[in-house]
Amino acid sequence: MITGAPLPAWSDLIALLGFRPGSQRLAQPWLKEGERAVWFSRSAWSLAALAAAARRRLGRPPLVALPGLFCNASLGPLRRTGAALDFYPVTAELEPDWPECRRPPDLFVLVHAFGRPADAAAARAHCADWDAQLVEDCAHVLLPAPGIGETGDACLWSPHKLLPAPHGGLLVLRDGADIPAPAGPAPPVLPWLAKRLVQMVLPGRLLPNPARRGPARFEDDPPAVEMADMPAPAGAALKLLARAARGVRVVAAKRRALGHRLLEALAGREGWSALFDPVLITPYRLVMRCDTPAIAARRFDEYRAAGVPVESWPDLPPEVTADPAHHAAALRARSTLLCFPVHQGLDPADLVERCARVQFPQRH
Repeated sequence: MITGAPLPAWSDLIALLGFRPGSQRLAQPWLKEGERAVWFSRSAWSLAALAAAARRRLGRPPLVALPGLFCNASLGPLRRTGAALDFYPVTAELEPDWPECRRPPDLFVLVHAFGRPADAAAARAHCADWDAQLVEDCAHVLLPAPGIGETGDACLWSPHKLLPAPHGGLLVLRDGADIPAPAGPAPPVLPWLAKRLVQMVLPGRLLPNPARRGPARFEDDPPAVEMADMPAPAGAALKLLARAARGVRVVAAKRRALGHRLLEALAGREGWSALFDPVLITPYRLVMRCDTPAIAARRFDEYRAAGVPVESWPDLPPEVTADPAHHAAALRARSTLLCFPVHQGLDPADLVERCARVQFPQRH
C-alpha cells in the first residue's frame, strides 16, 4: 500500500493513554550536552520565535536571511513578527551563493535541503563577519549527523515530517537565548488520527489514491493557506513522537535502503540524475533533477498515473519569483526537481513495481 506518510503502529496509538513525556527527555535524540529544547507545533513557529527574540534583543525588526529555494507556506509566522526578509541566491547544488550574500543579516538561515548537509562551516564564517546568529534548518533531517546540527546557534527540527505524528517542531538552542515554551491552543490531533485509522483498517484498494492529492500539474503550487495561530504542540502529538523516537535508527536504515533501491530503478534512464546519493544520508525524499522543465512536468504526470505520489518542491516566495535574474538557480530547481517518497512505511517492492510501469529510454 502506498501512503503519503508513515503510519503509526497500534501500540503507538495505545500509548496515547499513557503519560506525556518530559519535553527535554523527549528531545534527547536531537540534543547534545548543554543544549536546551523548546517544542513547538511546527518549525515555522520556532523560526518566528527566534526572530521575535532577536527583535527584543536588538530593539528593532531583525533582518533574516533565507535561501531563495524556501517554502513560502512556512514563512507566515515569521512574516507576522515584522522581521525583514532577505532571500539570498543559491547555487545549482542548493548551497548559498556566497559572493551574492551581501546584506548584513541578524539571523542567517542555512537549510539542509532534503537531508543533505549544507556547508555549515562557510555559514559560520559568514555569520562571524556580520556578528549574526546562525540558524540551521534541519526540518528535512531525521537526526544530527556529521555537518548537520553541529554548528548553528539554533537548530530547527521537524520530527513529524519523518515520523508518524501529526505535528511537532523542535527548537534546539545552544546560545543561551531566552525563548519560552509557546502558549495558546495546539493544532487538533483527532483529524490526523481518524485519517490514519482509516488507512490502517481499510484494504489499500479501497483507499484514495495518494497520487491524486495535491496539485494536479507539476507547474502548480498548493493553494495559499495561512497557518493557524497554534504554535504549541498537542500532548498527544508529543506522546506519538516519544514512541516513534525509540526506533529512529531503524527508520534511518529503512529510508536509506528504500532510497537506494528506488534510485537503482530510476537512475539509468535518460533525462535526469539523482541530486544526491540516498545511501550517504537519511533522505527526506529521493530527489531526481531533470534536464529540462518539460521532462519534469511529463514525468510528474506519468508517475502519478502509475500511482506514485511524486511531488514538486517548493512553493517559492513571491520575492524570489519576482526577481528571476537574482534567483535563477532556485527557479531552475523548482522547475526541474521531482521528489519521490522514501518513508519507512512503504513497501519497497510495490513502489519499485509502480515506477517500473513508466517506460522511457535508458541511458546509453
